[in-house]
Formats: sequence, structure tokens, C-alpha cells
Amino acid sequence: MKIQKLVVHHSATNSVTTKRADIERWHRQRGFSQIGYHKVIEGDGGIVDGRPETIQGAHARGANHASLGVCVVGNFETEVPSAPQIEALVDVLTGWCNTYKLDETCIYGHFNVPGGTTRTACPGRNLKNQLPAIKQKVAARLRLR
Repeated sequence: MKIQKLVVHHSATNSVTTKRADIERWHRQRGFSQIGYHKVIEGDGGIVDGRPETIQGAHARGANHASLGVCVVGNFETEVPSAPQIEALVDVLTGWCNTYKLDETCIYGHFNVPGGTTRTACPGRNLKNQLPAIKQKVAARLRLR
């Protein structure tokens, strides 16, 4: 699997009470073999592994074959991601860019991932609005390598 896209999601759930295990349970109830995301960033900014990166995700219909997905826990239509969550997201995206020889232009919100077939507001307007600044932070870190 050649990774070409990094896709940012939100859980659309409460950022305080939702954990990675909850998301996996919901995905299994929907018929997935395991959690669909490769990383989960919990409400406190903790980064938790999801599906192994060597296994195709189940997070962006039509684009799963060439992408990795990270889910930031929270409903960012109504709340704002915390500073620790944003920092963790930049860390995850920068790490993936380094590992897979990508740059910030390969980072997408679920709503605009090329090849994706599901209309969605994900990752919520309050994270979506921060994506340009997040991509700039990733780019700045990549220039330092």
C-alpha cells in the first residue's frame, strides 16, 4: 500500500468521555474488523494507536487504499480542539510525512479528501478552520529535517 494522503477526522462525540476503545467498539458494531483509523488523539492530547499502518484503513470511503486516517476526539462542529490535541495532531502528521516521504500538501480533512465518496462536514468546522495553520506547522517542521 503506497500512502499518498493523510486524512484528518473528528469523532463527533464528547472530547472528555470518548476514548479509543469506544470508537473501536462503534466501528465493530458497524461491521468493521477493527477500528478504522490508524491513530486516535484523545481529549487530553494523548496519541493512541489504532489500526496498524500496514493495514488499509476504513475511514474515507473511496480513498482508503492510499491513505492513513487520524481521528481527533471531539465534536468540532460545537467545540474547539484543545491546544494539546492540535500539538499531537501536528506531531502525528509530521511523523507520517517523514515516514512516507510526503509533504503538507498530502494532508486533507475528511470533507475534501481526493477520491473520497462520502459527503461530510468532518472534521467539523472548528478543526477544519485550523487545517491551514496545522499544515503550515507541519511544513515548518519538515523544513527542519
